[in-house]
Amino acid sequence: MPDLAARDPMGRFLDFIRRAPGMFLLALFVLIWLGPIILIVTTSLKSNEAFLAGPFSLPTSPTIAPYVTVWNALGFDVLLGNSLLYATLGSALAVLLALVPAYALSRKQIPGQKIIFGMLLTGLMLPQQTVLIPLYDTLRSLNLLDTKIGLIIVHAAYGMPSQVLILRGFMTAIPRELDKAAVLEGASDFQIFSKVILPLSLPGILVGYTLNFIAIWKEFVFGLVFLNSEANFPVTVGMLKLNSDRYMSVFNMPAAGLVISQIPIVILFVLTYRMISSGQFAGAVKG
Repeated sequence: MPDLAARDPMGRFLDFIRRAPGMFLLALFVLIWLGPIILIVTTSLKSNEAFLAGPFSLPTSPTIAPYVTVWNALGFDVLLGNSLLYATLGSALAVLLALVPAYALSRKQIPGQKIIFGMLLTGLMLPQQTVLIPLYDTLRSLNLLDTKIGLIIVHAAYGMPSQVLILRGFMTAIPRELDKAAVLEGASDFQIFSKVILPLSLPGILVGYTLNFIAIWKEFVFGLVFLNSEANFPVTVGMLKLNSDRYMSVFNMPAAGLVISQIPIVILFVLTYRMISSGQFAGAVKG
């Protein structure tokens, strides 16, 4: 039966009135979320004089001079390279360490399984400040303070519990009939894990890796405490220079630094969003 409201102008108007409050709230939330981002981007494209003349106005004469100045002054190529190294290898190592525990906790009956799972997830409840001193002492005893490999190991260990939680959820959703079929074919536990469970867990691995990559990229405290050499600083620590008196007299350069530091995250989101949301692996566990 055709929708009468779609043909009746008054019905369409009343339908719009009913939806108006929800649309208004949605637009307000979008504005609240996008407002600071738009302000930072527009500020980064202005000269300092133009910003002082109109902080909330759109740039009439956009310029990339703040980007060039900040890039050269802070050595952003080194900072971005360090952050990319920490996020890439730290996330990969965290996922690698979580694969076997997640498989065992999701597919096997282990004595004290709930206790073990709870202990692993304790890492999710600990603020960074509570582990700084033990980690500092451990890294110092291993001569890994102020080293890139030391910070990578810290990121991997701190990110492993969240990866176990994510991967266990994905692996639990895989039908157990696949395990039984593989056992009937004579497959060992390792073969079931590597040839059945692991390929079907690729969406979970991708999600976990992406979330951990973003977390490491934004991380500040570990890099500040465990690193001393500027050559090892990630971008979050390196941008502390923008808080000096030299840069606090201007506003466009800190804004440009923020925009540059977020570009890799935006690129990662664009590259992985379609892969995660397209459901290209969903058919592998159906039928």
